[in-house]
Amino acid sequence: MLCYNPFVMDEIGVVRSIDGVTATVIVEKRLSCEGCKENQSCGINSDGNDNQTIEISALNIAGAQVGQMVKVTAKSFTYVKGTLLVYGLPAVALLLGAVFGKYLLAGIFFKTSNPETLSALAGFSAFVISFIILKIISRNLEKKTENTPIIEHIIEQ
Repeated sequence: MLCYNPFVMDEIGVVRSIDGVTATVIVEKRLSCEGCKENQSCGINSDGNDNQTIEISALNIAGAQVGQMVKVTAKSFTYVKGTLLVYGLPAVALLLGAVFGKYLLAGIFFKTSNPETLSALAGFSAFVISFIILKIISRNLEKKTENTPIIEHIIEQ
């Protein structure tokens, strides 16, 4: 019997390929995807038969083989953390850069520049820098196995 755990996201899928300790698992879309506005742009692929799937790379600790149906588990905190980083960091950087440009840079370049122009330039610059920081953070997070989905067990042979 499986118990509900709000901190873990489970998916059922079929192993497509194995590369060392990782496996690529094909997972069908969830029921929660049906009403989503981003359904077609989130990486879910359609095979033309209304079977929409996504490929998940997971650690193969269960020793699954190609073609087997497996249960893939991922911590939902990983998804929340990723969402906050991808959306939150650039938004905060844009706002802080704009405030920095409006009040601090305008004080330095008071007579030579328009404060709104400095605000826009500083905000946009901070926004672009935040994406560079995100790239560095994502490379570091990819190396950690605690953020990787895991094939928990084999359902069907």
